[in-house]
Amino acid sequence: MHDLVGALNEALGRRLPAAFRPGSAGVAYLTLADRSVSVLDLDGTYSLSFGWRGRQQAHGSVSDPAAIADAARRWVEGAGLESLAAAHPFVKYSGLQLAYERGNALDYQWAALLEAVDGDYSSFRELAVLASQNEVLRRLFPQWGHRLALFPDEFSDRILVAVFAHRPGWYVVYAPGDDPSVEFEGAADRMVDYLVTRFRDQTGS
Repeated sequence: MHDLVGALNEALGRRLPAAFRPGSAGVAYLTLADRSVSVLDLDGTYSLSFGWRGRQQAHGSVSDPAAIADAARRWVEGAGLESLAAAHPFVKYSGLQLAYERGNALDYQWAALLEAVDGDYSSFRELAVLASQNEVLRRLFPQWGHRLALFPDEFSDRILVAVFAHRPGWYVVYAPGDDPSVEFEGAADRMVDYLVTRFRDQTGS
C-alpha cells in the first residue's frame, strides 16, 4: 500500500498542495477542496474513482502510475470530464454525470426517463409522460427500475415515494411497514393527481 502511495506521489511531483495518502482496504486517496481521486490496486491494474462534492463523477482502469497521477492532478485542479477523458481515454463517465457537471441533471434525468419508457420500462410510460408535464412533479428527481421513485432533488438520496406498475396502466403506492398495504392505486392520471396533492401538502406550495 505504501509502495502505491509512494509511486503515485513520486509521479505527481510537488505541483499540488496535496498528496496521495493511504486509506483502508488498500486504497490511495488524493483530496483537494471538493474533488477527490481514489486508487485501488488490483494486482498491477489500478481502478480509479473521480469524486466531486461526495459524488462519483467518473471512473477508469489503467496500469501506469504516471497516467494515474496526471489524471488525478488534472481532476483536482478542476478539469472537466470531457477534457479529462480527452487527455486520458481510460476515464469513463455517464451522460448523467456530465449533466451534473453542466448543472442540468434534473432535466437530463427526466429526458432519460421518457426515453426509457419507450423501451424496457414501457409499463411506466403513461405515468412518466403525465408526471413530466406537471410542474410540481417535474421539480422532483426520478429514478426507475422495478419501481419509479421520486427524490426531493438531484442531490438527495431520500426517496419521497415509490410507485409500482401493478399492471399496464395501473399504478400502486404502498404504505410503509413490514406488512405493506396499498396506500393509493389508480390509473396514471389519478396517480399524478395523488402525487401532486401529496407533495403540495408537504411543501405548502
